[in-house]
Amino acid sequence: MGRAFVLSLGMLAGLALWGQSPPPAPTPAEKELQSPITLEDGKPTLPPEGPSALRAFGSLVLVLGVAGAGLWALRRWGLKRIPGSGGGRLKVEESLALGDRRFVSILRAEEERFLIALSPAGITLLARLEGPHAESAVFAEALSREQAVQVQGPVREVEAMLRGEP
Repeated sequence: MGRAFVLSLGMLAGLALWGQSPPPAPTPAEKELQSPITLEDGKPTLPPEGPSALRAFGSLVLVLGVAGAGLWALRRWGLKRIPGSGGGRLKVEESLALGDRRFVSILRAEEERFLIALSPAGITLLARLEGPHAESAVFAEALSREQAVQVQGPVREVEAMLRGEP
């Protein structure tokens, strides 16, 4: 997209410069109006300059540059201050895709950290994390609980195990 934009802008500038024909020769009345006037303070005035394609092109580039820099600065630093764009209090620290639109993420809300599971069915809180290295022990514990429930076998045996029967 960048190359196409620059090429289009160059073609537009070329057409603007090509389409500009030299001005016709001024009439004697125009020559008199264009001649410098000496004012009472002794300083001569300058003749008015005509429209310049180069000046218009330079102004266009300047305006587009300022607008682009403003958008870049807004995306870089300003979006956190716009409502609905998130802030500094809620952050996803790490996320792991498990496949089939399922994820496990560590979420930080202010100073608390949570291990959550996301799936098409909803969001599940797996554990509340404490300390920088506590997530591995808590995650291992939560994983072992889930694996204990998901035992392979006949349906009657799994149901009996969930009820606590021997």
